[in-house]
This record gives sequence, structure tokens and C-alpha cells, in this order.
Amino acid sequence: MVHKKLRHFIAFSALAFILSGCTVPGDPNTPAQLADIVNVIKNIIGLLAPAAGIAFFFMLLVGGFQFLMSGGDPKATAGARNTMTYALIGIVLVVVSWIVILILQNLLGFDFTNVRLPASS
Repeated sequence: MVHKKLRHFIAFSALAFILSGCTVPGDPNTPAQLADIVNVIKNIIGLLAPAAGIAFFFMLLVGGFQFLMSGGDPKATAGARNTMTYALIGIVLVVVSWIVILILQNLLGFDFTNVRLPASS
């Protein structure tokens, strides 16, 4: 029950942080425009790498705790090993994908992390 409430709190906090980029500074009565979605996408992109690092660290701690609490049970030890293995695979995928994006940016000269809406005339 506590885990479910914690997950909801984290999800709503992350959503509030991401959507905070949609506000128009200065005038609170100004409605959001379609172009404000660019700020939301920039916030999401900016949060992905740190969130992946935090998730990796948390899952590594969970796997270590499971390993310590396994008490020599082969099934519990295998589960803990799987948790740590999947955490490591996840962070390696994040780092490799980020490196691929950087290589493509250097080769093609196009910034994939810069989001722009086409200007209407």
C-alpha cells in the first residue's frame, strides 16, 4: 500500500515538474499555446538521463538488499542477481543510446535533442 502511494506521488511530482515548462512567464492569465509543447519535450529530454541514473542506482540498491536478505536461498539469490543484471543492462542501453545520438549529431551535423516547431507564416 505504501509503495503504491509512493509511486503515485513520484509520478505526479514528475508530471508537475515536466508540465511546469508550459507556463508563460509574467502573465498568469495568458493561456498556453501549442508552441509551449516544445518546453515540455525539452523538460522530458532533460530528465531522461538523470532519471535513468537514479533508477539504476535505486535498482542496484534493491538488488543488493535482496542479495543480502536471500539467506543463501538459491531462488532468492538468482532473483537478486537478475535485478542487478537488468539494472546494469538498462544503464548500458541508456549510455550506448546517448553515445549513438552524439555520434549521429557529429556525423550529420543535426542536433537531435533540440526540439523546434516549424514557424507558421
